[in-house]
Amino acid sequence: MEWLSAFKRWWVGKPETATLVDPGRMCRPATWEDVLMVTGLLEAHDVRYALCGGYALFANGLVRQTGDVDVLVENSKRNNARWIAAMAEMPDHAAVVLVGEVDPFTDAGPYSYDDQPGVIRIADVIVVDIMPKACGLTYEMLQENIARLDIDGHGGLNVLDIYGLWLTKQGCRDKDKADRVQLEHALTRLRAWPENHEARMLSLATIFSERSTPFD
Repeated sequence: MEWLSAFKRWWVGKPETATLVDPGRMCRPATWEDVLMVTGLLEAHDVRYALCGGYALFANGLVRQTGDVDVLVENSKRNNARWIAAMAEMPDHAAVVLVGEVDPFTDAGPYSYDDQPGVIRIADVIVVDIMPKACGLTYEMLQENIARLDIDGHGGLNVLDIYGLWLTKQGCRDKDKADRVQLEHALTRLRAWPENHEARMLSLATIFSERSTPFD
């Protein structure tokens, strides 16, 4: 069934080196209702997370086609146990195989690679990408750019704000470049560039200089 795994990776446009949990299942593209399902589970388990990627752009009023849900999480043993428990409650329970893993992103873990970022792709009814870093930036490094979005009838969810999203779009993929242009336009029109922008860019310069590959 390797062809099926390859097709699914092509469908959602992610690097083929991302770990795919339950690769034999065909997934449908995610909807906003699916995003609320995923974040609702994360909220119920008190996970430290932030929605990022295409649906985070949508949540900030920007438009970009996407087929999966990207989630940045705090990489700690306690938080890893919580997000795994949350994702194991998705409709097809694909993430149950992760239960018991407290260090899934480490080099020695069964769901990571020595030479690539530790993105864990969960293939349930939809695809959910769980990541400890976005463009080399951790949850802690982006914490001041995590906003709380209240949804009528659905409670709230955590999402990267426009500047936080811009910071995670410093890669060389065409998709990143297109997103970066859109985000820069929004930041300029909204006059939302932070006062500490130059200082933050200096502090993150080394990380961004290493983004020479198309992986997030």
